[in-house]
Amino acid sequence: MASFRRLLPLCSSLNKTSFSSPRVREGLGANVRGYSGIAPSEETISKFEEGIRRAEADLVVNDDIDKIRREFDAAKRSFLKIPEALKAMPKTNPEGIYVNRSIRLDLIQVYGFDYDFTLAHYSANLQSLIYDLAKEHMVNEFRYPEVCMSFKYDPSFPIRGLYYDKQNGCLLKLDFFGSIEPDGCFYGRRQLGEKEIEEIYGTRHIGRDQARELVGLMDFFCFSEACLIADIVQYFVDAKLEFDACYIYQDVNRAIEHVHRSGLVHRGILSDPHRYLVKNGQLLHFLRLLKEKGKKLFLLTNSPYYFVDGGMQFMLEDSTGGRDSWRELFDVVIAKANKPEFYTSERPFRCYDTEKDTLAFTKVDKFLQNKIYYHGCLKSFLQITKWNGPEVIYFGDHLFSDLRGPSKAGWRTAAIIQELEAKFHILQE
Repeated sequence: MASFRRLLPLCSSLNKTSFSSPRVREGLGANVRGYSGIAPSEETISKFEEGIRRAEADLVVNDDIDKIRREFDAAKRSFLKIPEALKAMPKTNPEGIYVNRSIRLDLIQVYGFDYDFTLAHYSANLQSLIYDLAKEHMVNEFRYPEVCMSFKYDPSFPIRGLYYDKQNGCLLKLDFFGSIEPDGCFYGRRQLGEKEIEEIYGTRHIGRDQARELVGLMDFFCFSEACLIADIVQYFVDAKLEFDACYIYQDVNRAIEHVHRSGLVHRGILSDPHRYLVKNGQLLHFLRLLKEKGKKLFLLTNSPYYFVDGGMQFMLEDSTGGRDSWRELFDVVIAKANKPEFYTSERPFRCYDTEKDTLAFTKVDKFLQNKIYYHGCLKSFLQITKWNGPEVIYFGDHLFSDLRGPSKAGWRTAAIIQELEAKFHILQE
């Protein structure tokens, strides 16, 4: 760059000197007179100067690039030293509580809880139970091929938060922006590559029209549903049988719903609670601590009362010694709430008779602590309790039934996400 700068004075002097001067020609003779024919014009000098300026500008850019490259290399060398520093940092608590907005717990006066996967947690055996009961129903009632009875639940296949495409038959994992993750598209049990995804969807991004064909598989109960859908799709593909992807979903979904609504799963769990339920010795301590601090507690679940009662007795038997009833911990107990419709419907509450297994006909205009209530809706719940939204926090595991729905009442929400514990362990390793 310095050499180019030294040329600039020369260009300037060339521009000022006239080689075609008559005096010069006369003094130097004929041979010199021919020199005027090659004297550079102003246009030539201007182009030469422009070339120099461009070259000089390119060198400035190159200097900037070299500077950025040096800074990047220095940052890279510094980054490679970070892992050693991280070893000295305190580990993240996998069982911690994390917030995405500020909250003052001293202003929270009411604590609400879902039951399944919130107060009650289950072992991996539960998914196999649901899977087996559902496939039996599809074979016996929907006349699916007998070979489906040989299917086995694969715990390594499904994850929470999948979508099923009823039109194309694919299981999808979408990112925050609604795009298919590169390794998150399966047709049956086969993972599709990026080219195959583009052939089906045109792009990885799911448009509004395509999104209408998607159904979410959001909670833990959907693990067995996603696996069964994939296994049946794979069977039809391998057998080279024509099928409608929408019908596969409808049949599997109906079978899963039957397993739950008929009580097959509930009776299976209660018949062997040690196999399916996971005890938590801190549960009773936590609930009692809230009561001692003067907080109100309520239970709002879609499960029937006999199932909740059996599960709570089993989980708390080591803590209570069979002396105290878990119902004394809660000011209101609502079962078979039919969430998420609970938040939008105007269905009335019914008082449930635990001894006769019947619903009373009297109008519910107040909640009694020693009573159990069925059905109901958010509107009536707020009218009866007078609990204001900001003073209520609700704990659950389902995105729509437990987290989005309560926000309509202004409730704070807390998500119980078991997968985060394993993710934190992986990150720390």
